[in-house]
Amino acid sequence: MTQKMKSFLRWLSVCLTGALLLGILPPRADAAGTENTIRVGLYYGSSAMPTANLENEVGSGYQFGTFGSDGSFTALGSTSNVQITVCKDTNLYLSGGRFYETPTAAAYQLIGAYHLQLPETYATYEAAAAAAQAYPYGFPAYVDGRYVVRFEFYSTAANAAAGYPGYQVVGGSETCYTVVDTSTGQILFEFDNGGDYLGIMPQSSGEEARTWFRGYQYYGGFQYMRRSGNDLSVINFVSEDLYVAGVLPYEFVVNDELESLKAGAVAIRTFANASTKHSALGFDVCNTTDCQVYRGVYTGSGASDVLQAVEETSGECAYYNGALIEALYFSSDGGATEDAVNAWGSDVPYLQGKADPYEASISFNGQSWTYTVTSADLQELLGCGPVTSFTVTELTENGNVNEITIVDSSGQEYVYRGDDVRILQNLSGVTYMSRRFTVTPNDGQSADSGSSGGSLSVYDGDVTVSADSVTVITADGTTTVSAPVTVLTDSGSYSTGSGTATSSGSGEGWTISGGGYGHNIGMSQWGAYAMGLQGYTYREILQFYYTGITIQ
Repeated sequence: MTQKMKSFLRWLSVCLTGALLLGILPPRADAAGTENTIRVGLYYGSSAMPTANLENEVGSGYQFGTFGSDGSFTALGSTSNVQITVCKDTNLYLSGGRFYETPTAAAYQLIGAYHLQLPETYATYEAAAAAAQAYPYGFPAYVDGRYVVRFEFYSTAANAAAGYPGYQVVGGSETCYTVVDTSTGQILFEFDNGGDYLGIMPQSSGEEARTWFRGYQYYGGFQYMRRSGNDLSVINFVSEDLYVAGVLPYEFVVNDELESLKAGAVAIRTFANASTKHSALGFDVCNTTDCQVYRGVYTGSGASDVLQAVEETSGECAYYNGALIEALYFSSDGGATEDAVNAWGSDVPYLQGKADPYEASISFNGQSWTYTVTSADLQELLGCGPVTSFTVTELTENGNVNEITIVDSSGQEYVYRGDDVRILQNLSGVTYMSRRFTVTPNDGQSADSGSSGGSLSVYDGDVTVSADSVTVITADGTTTVSAPVTVLTDSGSYSTGSGTATSSGSGEGWTISGGGYGHNIGMSQWGAYAMGLQGYTYREILQFYYTGITIQ
């Protein structure tokens, strides 16, 4: 059988399906604006993928097009297929409902990257789609600002040229996107417009469209980006409030305590609108704890409360001196939040630490914790010699740990300051860690470094006594001293700083005791919940944790 005959039979097998699809294509949509669109990076960088499947949960197919810088979508074509796959322009192999870049051991269907292109151009998508029906495996494409028809598919340019001499061979472009029917592999559309990114918008009449992607449902549309000709980055373009509703249940406590949910909604909305950390990658925020955990449509317990909290605060953000704040938040503080300057070195007027009396009124995971660590644990963590001393060497004015010093058997000191004191969270078995903890040697050799109530702590073999000054015996008699002082330990002399004490004791390791989970900067999620239970409004909650802000 000749190559041309094989091509004809393949074309004939799908020709009727193509005609049916064309018959129910909806009219081309005009450019439509979206208000306050948030661009969420779902997959990008090392997680970018060669193909990305979409499936309507609520909807009737998809539009192909582009997104403007303001989030507006301009349609260039459409399909009534409810399951589509967007692919980079490369050879793919369909097997068992999945696409692969190399042939599998099982039977597969080649989706070749190389096609033939007609010389004619067309004024509309509909005209190109109609003309494509006359050619085997024909499909419309939008290339450099014009509609054309492409047909057939081959694994190499040489095979394409041999199959249909005289036609232009195209394919393998680093700026091209191919849209196929997920189940059959039939090519529906290609987009190669001078490096522009492809946009996909689900179609729906009435109810808001919802789309399945990688195990989650999403509102809004999707943008596909091939950066440097590589795999597809996938960006969700979603309205601001629907984005907030997709974050709130994963970052704050969801139940019928509405005020804390409203506080969370304002913080989430503010953070997203102020964020620029991923702008170089083409989106506003990612979907992980690096920004805010976002999982699209939430249908779990309390979903109606989530939507109510979002709706009742719609458009509201937190400001300081007229500018959006960086609305940082975390799980729990263990008793006090902290100044941003003591975490990352920048003094932020609205991120000032303060005692938090609210968390203690409720119970939650991570409220308090105790870990025992050994010299071997710390040695493995730091890649150092046997650890002989582990000390909290500085507390902040709020009573949180601001510096720890670890010394190994060679006398090498490992000093961690600010948020880096949470390096202990990298120890095996450590689930919760915050800036609020104490360190106690388990062999009774010296003092508890985290004791509160004074800047110096002395261990008398039974209890630890804390005070701002102590009396010591010298060669000239007694004298009163305060921090900083130098003491003699079994590892040599050691100088304390303001608000410090000492501990060495490597024999049985150390006990780390504390409470809270996170960096302690900004708003405590559990604290916000506790304040709501006590009758505080969402504005009062926000203004407690963020100093001097306004909400509007």
